[in-house]
Amino acid sequence: MLKGNYHTHTFRCGHAIGKDEEYVLEALGMGFLELGFSDHIMLPNFNEENIRGDISLSEDYFNSIRKLSKKYEDRMKIFLGYEAESFPLYFTYYRELLESRTIDYLILGNHSMMNENRKLVSHFSKCTSKADVYNYRDLALSALNSGLFSCFAHPDYFLSNIENIDKETKNLIEDMVSACVDLDIPLEINTAGIRNGKRKIGNTYRYVYPTEDFFQIAAKYNAKCIIGIDAHAPGQIIDEDSLEKAILFARRLNLNLVDKLDFKKF
Repeated sequence: MLKGNYHTHTFRCGHAIGKDEEYVLEALGMGFLELGFSDHIMLPNFNEENIRGDISLSEDYFNSIRKLSKKYEDRMKIFLGYEAESFPLYFTYYRELLESRTIDYLILGNHSMMNENRKLVSHFSKCTSKADVYNYRDLALSALNSGLFSCFAHPDYFLSNIENIDKETKNLIEDMVSACVDLDIPLEINTAGIRNGKRKIGNTYRYVYPTEDFFQIAAKYNAKCIIGIDAHAPGQIIDEDSLEKAILFARRLNLNLVDKLDFKKF
């Protein structure tokens, strides 16, 4: 059903399981042509236990994925990347990783907001105020316009607890979607939200993500969309039920679905 996946985590983040090679073997079993590892980015001078690995683990991550890439090069393309937040303090570091070819790509996972003292001051899965939503939008646009990111992972993450997606919120969604169209950055339909099932948010039962309100606007703009497995265990690579539901979601909304991620060039 898919040709590849570019949203794959490893045990180093503290909340994923399995050996790196197990993900590769499951992906081969699915007939994937490409697999991108994009663990939560490990950052110098910043720790977030059980969210991202310590910077001391980065060398092992790089070496492991590059070794697997070489081992399986005749069967699959394996890429090395990171899922990173819109932390402007670290944009220079992100660029260094890309320009030095230390990693192949970045995907934007806009989970939280960092202040100038490297302290997290907002977690966007808990957005409840308009200020939170505007902060999400502004940080997302900053990251998208930086030229560093090849994909916007779970772009509707900030809607996780918002009961009423009103016109003002939809206008902010349009800002992000139109930027992705202009910058040729695909929006991710994230199957982790589907695997977790629907829950009651306000008066409706829905997935935390993907959300119809967000992707209806993506359809309106004919924005590129890509399915991301957001795998935190090898077995999630072969979860055909969530993949099928993601594909049906995309078809029902008539989304412009692509099956290959083109990385930004440096």
